[in-house]
This record gives sequence, structure tokens and C-alpha cells, in this order.
Amino acid sequence: MKNRGIVVYIASGFIISSLLLALYFFLKKPEKIIFPILEEAKRVIVFKDVKYSGEKKGVTDWEIKAKIARKFIDKPVVLMEDLEGKYKPKEGAVVFFKGTKGTMNTDEKKGIIEDVDIIYNEYRLKSRFMDFDFKKGMTSTSAPVDIKGSKLTLRGIGLAANTNEEIVRIEKDIVGFIETNKGRYKFESDKFVYLLKENRYILEGKVIMKGEDMNLLCDKLYIFSKGNDMERVDAMGKVRLISKGTIAKSEKAVYHFKDDKIVFTESPKIFKDNVEMGGEPIIYNPSNKKFSIDKPKMRLEK
Repeated sequence: MKNRGIVVYIASGFIISSLLLALYFFLKKPEKIIFPILEEAKRVIVFKDVKYSGEKKGVTDWEIKAKIARKFIDKPVVLMEDLEGKYKPKEGAVVFFKGTKGTMNTDEKKGIIEDVDIIYNEYRLKSRFMDFDFKKGMTSTSAPVDIKGSKLTLRGIGLAANTNEEIVRIEKDIVGFIETNKGRYKFESDKFVYLLKENRYILEGKVIMKGEDMNLLCDKLYIFSKGNDMERVDAMGKVRLISKGTIAKSEKAVYHFKDDKIVFTESPKIFKDNVEMGGEPIIYNPSNKKFSIDKPKMRLEK
């Protein structure tokens, strides 16, 4: 019995010691986790339904509204949630945007927006994130972008927009469509440029434009629009058009959508089976898939 009492005493002491030790670590642990959060809270002021804005020559050129904003006391940085805003790159032009989260340096007027959704005129752009600099009028991302409009849609990777120069560039892996009064055409290219002042799109590097029974290849493709309609396409450099076994080659070709014809100039030739024909201009009609040649010259290959 005496030994049993000793065992019970030792066991009880062990249990009590364990409980005291566990209680000690339990009380000490929260200090290590909460301490940085409390320190962070001391440096941040939380606002709800806040608005930030900037002016240029006495006119408000940008503003951001956020449901929640955390403003650091010791540095000019704001963390925002559920935000939306607008930017005016020039008179009469407004870019609307929104995002789930954002960070902004209020002194430098630049930052980043996550899950961004941008609307400009008829176009809507989406990306995982977007860096912005209101002072320099620059917007950029290295993430994939998705752009949709009534006449043009495209996807690509990496974007850089200069609102002062009114130029938008997409860096690589371009795939998209253009809508015309004659049909829908798919295009692919290495790069994409949009010149806002001229309302012109440029595809560069290994360009392919595909229509019904037609593949057009070239080094550079200029897409011109007039109002909301696609007007014409200028293909430049090593132009090749393939349709139903016939190949047309030239250094320049212009697709007039309204007239539904592609005009090949600058030493154009067409190849069919073993026959080569030249003449200028050579005209292709996408509707009936036929070529016509002015003053044709024929050469039969053996």
C-alpha cells in the first residue's frame, strides 16, 4: 500500500507539473503571434468608404474609392479592398476600373490593383493584376490579359499602356478575332499595338489571319477602323495568301472589307499546281474564292 501511495503521489505530481508547463506555454504563445499584429495595428488607421484623388492643372484627373482602406501612419502607403475608380488621360476620355485589392503610394501616386477590370470606350480589359503610375500615365502587367470589344477581341501576355502617348502594347502570344460586315476573322501574332489617336491596331511578328478557306500570313498587319466598323487591313512584308490550293505572294496586300476584295501589289504572283502567274494588281475575292489578274504573265514550271 505504501508503494502504491508513492506511485500515486508521483503520478499526481507529474500530471500537475505537465498542466503547469502546458499552461505556461499556452499563455506565452499568444504573445508571439499577437505582438506583431498589435504593432501593425498601431501603425495603421482603418477607414471605410474612403476616396483618394489627384489633380492636374486644377482638374481632378484620377480618383479611387475603397470600401476599406488601411492607411499607414509612418509611410505614405494605403492598402485597399473592394475598390473602384476612374482615370482621365485627356479631356473627353475616361478610363473606369475596379479590383478586389490594391496598394497605393499616395506620395508617388502609383501602386498595384489585383483582379483588375478596366473599361475604356467599348473595350473591357481583365487581368490578375495591374501596376499603375498616375504621374507618368503608365499602366502595365506581366500577367495574361483578356480584351473584349464589339469588333475586336484578343488575349495575350504582358501589357504596357502609355496614356500620355495613347499607345497600348501587348507583349506576346496574341490570339484574337475581328468582326467585319463580311465575316469573322481569327488572327495570331507575336505582338500587338493599339494606337489610340489613329484608331489603328498593329500585329507584328509571324502574323496569321484566318477566314473561311483563307489563310493570310505576313510580317506585319495594320487593322484600320472607322467609327465602330472595320475598314481595311494592310498586310506588309512576305505576304502569303493560301486558298483552295492556290498561293498568292507579294510584299503588300490590302483587304478592303466594304468592297470584299484583297488587292496584292509590289511584285505579286500566284501559284497553282505547276503554273506561276504574275501581273499587277492581283485581286482575290473572299466571297467566291477567285483570283483576277490585270495583264497576266504566265510561266509553266517543268
